[in-house]
Amino acid sequence: MAQTSLLQGKRFYCRDWVFHKIQHCLQEKTAGPPPPGPAPGPAPSAGPPPTGPPPSSSTSTPKPGAPWGVLLVGGPGSGKTAVATELLWPTSPQSTQRGLHRHALAFHFCRADDAHTLSLGGFVRGLVAQLGSGGLLPGYEEAVREPEVQSALQPGECERNPSDAFKRCVLLPLLSVRPPQQAVFLLVDSVDEGCQLGDKEHKSPPGSPRTIAELLASHHEFFPPWLLLVCSARRQNKAITKLFTVSSVSSGDLVKL
Repeated sequence: MAQTSLLQGKRFYCRDWVFHKIQHCLQEKTAGPPPPGPAPGPAPSAGPPPTGPPPSSSTSTPKPGAPWGVLLVGGPGSGKTAVATELLWPTSPQSTQRGLHRHALAFHFCRADDAHTLSLGGFVRGLVAQLGSGGLLPGYEEAVREPEVQSALQPGECERNPSDAFKRCVLLPLLSVRPPQQAVFLLVDSVDEGCQLGDKEHKSPPGSPRTIAELLASHHEFFPPWLLLVCSARRQNKAITKLFTVSSVSSGDLVKL
């Protein structure tokens, strides 16, 4: 997993409106009345239900229709990775004061020249490592210690069945822990990298997601309501924008750079 950006530490200028948009989406997921749906689970004193967060007025509850994700699109050199880097490691006083980096749950930078960053198994294991050490979700590290979770993370097994590993090791544990006070985001930069590879170049079994983009889009229904997915992709890659739009229950926000 790419633990950093090649642009980290470089000064960032302008594009404040992009960060305002992301901040607005996070606020939409944090504030507002709960959406209509099934009756809430047991009270917090009885322990959180296994499939969702316990009801609480102090935890994040999304507004009805709040976007499940934000897709930043722009051509080569338009500044997508620069925006992603500034979001995580702010260099400008405005970005530092805005404090969006404190809402970053985990991140991943895909690079065409680094096959490890395009590996589904590496992506899942990298997320698990960040979620367990980030400190934003007490209880997650304990949840992934379960033997069935650890077995899905084993080298080879994670590559053979990335969908099962992503669900059992990332999404279901996120749904089982107490939600954070405010919404947080998962950032995946250049999510379209790898989508141009031919079928012979993909190592996933038939029927399984072949790319990180397909893995994310095919599991969005398991995303906790307090988690915002922020991705970037090239403007000309219509397959990615279609993938994220068609697969979303409430369409994600599209931000053109």
